[in-house]
Amino acid sequence: NGHASTTAIFPHSASSDFWAVQNNPGKDARGVVRIGGLDTTGTKVYDITIFASSSRGLPQKLIADYTVKGATSETQSLEAVGNTSNKVTFTGLQPDWRGNIYITTDVNPDSFSSASESYAVLGVVDFESRLESRPPVVAPVYSAMGSTPNPSEGVSAENPKGLTAYVLESKDGFTNRVGLGELLRRAGFNVKPLPLDAPPFNTAPGSDFEEDVDLVAIGSFASDDPDYQAYMSQYGDILDDYVDRAGLLIQFTQADQTEANPPFLPDTQDASRNDTDFAKALILEKEHLMMQGLPTVDDGDAVQFTLWDEPTNTFTDNTLWESYFQFFGFNVILSGDNRARTPGFMEGAYGQGRFFLSAMANDKILDADTGEVTETPSLRAFNDVFFANLYNYTDLVRSRSTPAIEITPQPGSSAVPEGAWSIVLLPDTQIYSQNYPGMFEAQTAWIADNIKERNIKFVLHLGDITNVNSVPEWKFARKAMSNLDGIMPYAFVTGNHDYGPGGNAATRDTFLNDHFKVSQYQDWPTFGGVKDAGKMDNTFHLFSAGGVDFIVLALEWAVQDDTIVWAQSVLNQHPGRTAILVTHAYMNNNDFRYDHLDTTRPQTYNPHDYSTPGLKNDGEQLWNKLVKNNNFAFTFNGHVLGDGTGFRIDDNNAGKPVAQMLANYQMRSLGGEAYLRVLEFQPDGKTVKVTTHSPVYNNYLTATDQDFQFEVPLGAVDSDNDGILDYYDEDFDDDNDGLNNYLEHSVHGTSSKTADTDGDGISDVREIAAGTNPTRNDKPEFDAVKENRDDLGLFTREDLMDVRPAPMLIEVEDGQVKLDFHLQKSPDLIQWTPAGEKVEWSLPVEDGSRLFRLSIGEGRRVRCRRPTRRKQRCQQQRARYPHRHG
Repeated sequence: NGHASTTAIFPHSASSDFWAVQNNPGKDARGVVRIGGLDTTGTKVYDITIFASSSRGLPQKLIADYTVKGATSETQSLEAVGNTSNKVTFTGLQPDWRGNIYITTDVNPDSFSSASESYAVLGVVDFESRLESRPPVVAPVYSAMGSTPNPSEGVSAENPKGLTAYVLESKDGFTNRVGLGELLRRAGFNVKPLPLDAPPFNTAPGSDFEEDVDLVAIGSFASDDPDYQAYMSQYGDILDDYVDRAGLLIQFTQADQTEANPPFLPDTQDASRNDTDFAKALILEKEHLMMQGLPTVDDGDAVQFTLWDEPTNTFTDNTLWESYFQFFGFNVILSGDNRARTPGFMEGAYGQGRFFLSAMANDKILDADTGEVTETPSLRAFNDVFFANLYNYTDLVRSRSTPAIEITPQPGSSAVPEGAWSIVLLPDTQIYSQNYPGMFEAQTAWIADNIKERNIKFVLHLGDITNVNSVPEWKFARKAMSNLDGIMPYAFVTGNHDYGPGGNAATRDTFLNDHFKVSQYQDWPTFGGVKDAGKMDNTFHLFSAGGVDFIVLALEWAVQDDTIVWAQSVLNQHPGRTAILVTHAYMNNNDFRYDHLDTTRPQTYNPHDYSTPGLKNDGEQLWNKLVKNNNFAFTFNGHVLGDGTGFRIDDNNAGKPVAQMLANYQMRSLGGEAYLRVLEFQPDGKTVKVTTHSPVYNNYLTATDQDFQFEVPLGAVDSDNDGILDYYDEDFDDDNDGLNNYLEHSVHGTSSKTADTDGDGISDVREIAAGTNPTRNDKPEFDAVKENRDDLGLFTREDLMDVRPAPMLIEVEDGQVKLDFHLQKSPDLIQWTPAGEKVEWSLPVEDGSRLFRLSIGEGRRVRCRRPTRRKQRCQQQRARYPHRHG
């Protein structure tokens, strides 16, 4: 090569480039590698990838021309200066008739180092053989690292099922480790790098499923690798087709910063990652085949391992790393919690195959630079069983023998525990009213559909019902809220966008009262009253739930001083009730109340920043003037952007805790993605669980500020000390209506505080007996029936006179007709009492005459008009005695 002997270039232990070719003046240097002993039958072909890099700086150029020659010849060029990722690849090569392939390196004419010399370098050569029918193998070499020999492709002692796995794994910045290929070889798989320039299966129509690779395995943090990203960009959408063909795809944990959602999932599944890690993984599906034989902790309830013996490494104890927080369409097998809010290992089915999504980095067992094994004993014990199970499960998938999957319900989607009840918060629907009214309607429709399942007792709208205070918006909002009319009591407040021209809050003019009228609500049993006649800007509401009598104060945007005075007077009139404050702006997203006098904390969107008329009050003023001085248990508000969440608990002047909560989702796409907040009050009388749900996406947010619980003792009593609070104890009937408290609360969803929960004039007992809904106000329907009774052939109580005959109404004996009847009266057509003395007499019967009519007063006939039971009795009497009578 012009400056060294031809017998040796660099030994195998060289620490620099594999070789460098140097052109001196008058020299035409080149380097050649011969690879011999290759298959000449055409059954096998060969792929070569070459990488080279140099630390020399510009303007130098180290450009090499690589020529690969076997049965054919091909040349490609590569610049080495500053190169970090470019490669040249030769695929489908066949050797010459002697079984040789030659790799020649020449200095490209454009290569430049100095006036007198130029170079070309050869860094890494990756040489792969494959069957001619297999696609090219072009991938990082990390899957080949490790000491375990690669089992053969076919059935063998090491690979008893003859399984092959394609592997894509990369050295990453978190761990600097690899090892997935090594682990799969240990388990018996024949391991090949995943081809990065083709799908993992033959996409030709009619291709044989049985020729597909058995497993596609993606190593931890591969999503940081540009090769992976390019591959998923091109082929991610069709990987579900591979699964559909009875394939198995497993992906280990990835960084949410580079891949929050796996890009290969079909429409039937979805999953999202976050930064939540766990030292233990709880086993939710102990019978799953992937869990069999694993070493466990906590009496078999969890798995736990240490990744590396590096105490200073903050990741070393992460059994679950980058767990999932949203999902649907999966069976959650491992999770960081027992409610599947933070899945760590999930299985999904698609077509004939399966997906595994993992939040574990248990594949990172080899130092990517040295190949040193860094696997701890606990990790080795876990991996030996886990990957053996994976081998067997792959065989089940390929043979279409896997058990059916039971999809895990999303957190919060199951019915509430017995004795629990709920309040639903609707924050800032302004964008829905303006642009996406269907989102608003979906929210209220979901509430209506889940009243009984979640035992919902009240709904609170937190303001900004509209965005620009326009008539079309108010019409849409009214239509959406009408889904709850008559079936679910609710309260709402105005927000800044509900006032002024274009929703600028410069005035207190609003179209609210043109569409949400006092007359529509004043007869509701929960409606308490208004501050100003004919205006719904400030209202109060009364309801009972969980053994507690509540009062809801729904106060205007930028609450005025005179409104606080009114609110205090309402509270004074209801001293025994626990209060809830709803107003649009109270808590900020930093967990502090708005306080325009506090210059040390942000006050963005404080009511005092607006030109809304009146003597306004922010959150801190409301706390000092109203909340802390009274029996408030909760405050709720919306309004604030950022993350749209805030929460704090403070004791009031009586030493009782007051939970104060901000919830707002308008900053999400589509104006909030229909997310609403559910507060589930537990049957211990103090614990409140908070969940955040989208009826449109059927999804729950599980971040810690969206899914949490807190305690506020509400004072429900257990007077008989049986461990069951009175409000759902079958031993009590608080309203003496014949339905015990358990039936009212847990079965029918009615109130044990009143005999007529919906206030429609028909008692709960009678509605349940008749099959109507005791929680739905049917008064309009009942009134319509009464107003049209003549057309319907109905009679009022005043119209009805009822003859309650003895069992024998008319007897004919010895030529005599004997009559025996007793007039009775009823206040409700159910309970009857005598209206006078019993009447008996006899009359002779003329021969041949058997038709009679009994008249009372001026020829007024007694009608057999009663509920079905008595009508049947009349019919029975007619059938028994064929004498005409009325």
